[in-house]
Amino acid sequence: MRTLLALLLLLCCLPIGAAPPRMGMRSAPPELVSPSGALARASLGASSEEVRPPVVTPAARRYSQTRYLLYFAGTAYGLLALWALLTTGLSARLRDLAERLSQRRFLTLLWYYVLFTLAFWVIRLPLILYSGYWLDHAYGLSHQSFGAWMGDVAKSHLVDVATTVPVLWLVFWLMGRSPRRWPLGLWLACIPLIAVGMFASPLIVDPIFNKFTPMAPGPLKTRIEALAATAGIPDAPILVADKSRQTDETNAYVNGVGTSARIVLWDTTLKKMPPDQVVAIVGHEMGHYVLKHLYWGFLETFAGLLIALPLARGCYDRLIARWGDRWRLRDARDYAAIPAIFLVVSALSFFSEPIVNWQSRRVEHAADAYGLQVTGDRAAMARGFVSLSEQNLSDPNPPPFIKFWLFSHPPLQERIDFALGKK
Repeated sequence: MRTLLALLLLLCCLPIGAAPPRMGMRSAPPELVSPSGALARASLGASSEEVRPPVVTPAARRYSQTRYLLYFAGTAYGLLALWALLTTGLSARLRDLAERLSQRRFLTLLWYYVLFTLAFWVIRLPLILYSGYWLDHAYGLSHQSFGAWMGDVAKSHLVDVATTVPVLWLVFWLMGRSPRRWPLGLWLACIPLIAVGMFASPLIVDPIFNKFTPMAPGPLKTRIEALAATAGIPDAPILVADKSRQTDETNAYVNGVGTSARIVLWDTTLKKMPPDQVVAIVGHEMGHYVLKHLYWGFLETFAGLLIALPLARGCYDRLIARWGDRWRLRDARDYAAIPAIFLVVSALSFFSEPIVNWQSRRVEHAADAYGLQVTGDRAAMARGFVSLSEQNLSDPNPPPFIKFWLFSHPPLQERIDFALGKK
């Protein structure tokens, strides 16, 4: 299960299935890449250097197609698993067990949630093992041991319990205070909850899974520091995450707000990509930083929640009214109804995914445009995208429907063409 911070965001964007990861937050439209609102394309004349297209091997094609299938199959399987927990009465039995373990309502919720997430995980275990461990190992994208992988899974569950239970407690408390208007109260509560989560996650949660260190001194760091000065953010922290413990893929991202904001490079990126390509990728991430995408994404999330929360409440109330007796629920505040909450949220988030990803692609394009503006190196950015495609077995030309539903970034071939001035 996701953390409850993710549960709230789920109302706008996150499915149960395994969607492609987002490297940046959604925000301002692509035309806002400079104070004047236009990219100075003339200063980025198309490079005369030849950039070859990505090599898409049969293995890469199979891997991408498998990931697409797993997303949709995983979503359907997760929804069916939640329904099964309710219709079999297992959720009600877990509630009864939790009440025997503690009569205090908060501790009852804690026990129920631990038991529920364990049962939900066991039901999905074959799919989790296949998609989370076996697949990447079969295609040479990870060498993490099974024990280390299980350790990360256990950490994820502990973080989930620690962050989700208090907010679920708040949700049920608001339901009790105002059965009809609780979505408004939750929406208002989301402002500090998500703000704290965005600030604290890089400082508290991320270090549980990886070690983050300042980039080592050297010519590459000097180039990046010069680029940051050119971008007007000389103090932007550039950190390296030891992701090689878990994966052989390459990536970078920006997260955090205020003093916790940072640009993060995976150590695999530094090991596998030439310096000019790393600089181009950092230029893209600086675009997220300079254009305040995290802050814009924060505002967009609340705009979406203002619509999604009342819609979720309506769907949830109808489910309880129609099936509550059969599921052995006492009322809408019964902890045994938690799978129904996740069922509604997951279904809504699945169908909102195309809208969210459309906006995300616009933001990622804006970051690409900014990266070109600040580095002035079309060839390096294009080659960086070629490297990402080949090293991560990413599909540079997905089918239109897959792009529409799944892709939070423009397909890599589109990004290569844009970098070379072809689009």
